[in-house]
Amino acid sequence: MIKSRLFNSGIRTLTGIGHRVTERIWRLGAGARLFFLAIIYSGESFKRFQLTMREVYATGVMSLLIIIVSAFFVGMVLALQGYNILQKYGSSDAIGVFVSLTLVRELGPVVTALLFAGRAGTAITAEIGLMKTTEQLSAMEMMAVNPIARVIAPRFWAGVISMPILAALFSMVGILGGYLVAVPLIGVDDG
Repeated sequence: MIKSRLFNSGIRTLTGIGHRVTERIWRLGAGARLFFLAIIYSGESFKRFQLTMREVYATGVMSLLIIIVSAFFVGMVLALQGYNILQKYGSSDAIGVFVSLTLVRELGPVVTALLFAGRAGTAITAEIGLMKTTEQLSAMEMMAVNPIARVIAPRFWAGVISMPILAALFSMVGILGGYLVAVPLIGVDDG
C-alpha cells in the first residue's frame, strides 16, 4: 500500500513536470511561429509603409526621453566609477577610452534593449491585448484583413528600425555624460 502511494506520487510529480515542460515548449513554438509569420507577411506591411513609420514614431521616438536620460546618467556614473578604479593604477587618462568602449561594446546595446523592451514592449503588448479583448483582431479576420500583416509586422519592423538608432544614440549621450563628469568635474585632460 505504501509502495503504491509513493509510486503514484512520483508519477504525479513527473506528470506535472512533463505538463509544464510541454506547455513551455508549446509557447516557444507559438512565439517562433508568430515571428516567422511576421517575416513572411512583411511584404504586405511594406506596401503600407506609413503604418510602419507610425509605429517607428510610437516605439522609437516616444522612447527617446527615457533613453537619453538613462544614457546621460549611465555615462556619468561610469566615468566617475571608472576614474576611481583607474586612478589606483595611475592610468586615469584612459577614462575616455574606458567609457567609450564600455558603452559602445556592452552597456549601450544591452541597456537600450532593456529600456526599449520595458517601454515600447509593454505598450505594444497592452495595445494588442486590448485589440484581442475587444475582438478587433477577429473583426479584421472577418473583413479579410490579415491581422499579422496589419498589426504585428509593422510593429516588428518598427522595432528592428528603431533599436540600432536608439542604441547608437544611447552610446553617444552616455559618452557625453562621461565627458561632462571626467573633464570639468574631475579634471581629466581632454586631449
